[in-house]
Amino acid sequence: MSNLIDSHVNFGHDLLKNDVKRIYEESLNEGIERMLCINSNLLNFQKDFELVKNHKFIDMSVGHHPNSTGEIESSEIPKFIEKYIKDSDNKIVGIGETGLDYHYQVPRIKQIECFELHLELASKYHLPIIVHMRDAEEDMIDILSKYRAKLSNILIHCFTGSQKFANQCIEMDCYYSLSGIITFKNADILRNVIKTLPLNRIIFETDSPYLTPDPFRGKTNEPKYLKTIIEKYSKIMSTDLDNIKKESTSNYKKLFQIF
Repeated sequence: MSNLIDSHVNFGHDLLKNDVKRIYEESLNEGIERMLCINSNLLNFQKDFELVKNHKFIDMSVGHHPNSTGEIESSEIPKFIEKYIKDSDNKIVGIGETGLDYHYQVPRIKQIECFELHLELASKYHLPIIVHMRDAEEDMIDILSKYRAKLSNILIHCFTGSQKFANQCIEMDCYYSLSGIITFKNADILRNVIKTLPLNRIIFETDSPYLTPDPFRGKTNEPKYLKTIIEKYSKIMSTDLDNIKKESTSNYKKLFQIF
């Protein structure tokens, strides 16, 4: 029986930050061998780092979410990220969460500027980029295509894209993390799209405390619900569950260079 990896946990969120030790211990006991603590606001990185620094099997990312780009001067992004990479004792395995989100009224020019700074740093440090994309498929593809040759790997976090977007990402050999959204009753279109994504590029996430999978909607999401997401994917793909667990765990380790 393969162990699992939760590739996106927001441990710094108010609903989780006081329970990191409990969540960590419960997760290990329930067969989750690693988790990735996502930093999505550079101004809060040190707080996130302090929460997880002593937990051996929690990896970290460093980045600034597109919806928070108004909180920071673009020129500060490289200074923060390079300092944190230097000071984090090799705990940082990826750059992000970063990207484009056109759902809300956050200036697009500023989002693009910040995103491209993250891409430059991912290239410089040979780290994978963890990409948030919402309602921005055309610009996202244009930017990723421009940088693809310079990047080690691209992870499309919480993949919810169209079939066209999926096809374009496949051409760029991206990775994809699938979340509890694939279990939602209104996600039939997404379930059809993810059938076309290659299994050797699939990993899984809870995006805790958000996006709790069915049938646990209404509860705070935690890594313990990861198995529900993977079981749903197994049914969608009509593929052996243990094979999916083994493959996705291997994919995570290849993506983030965990040896």
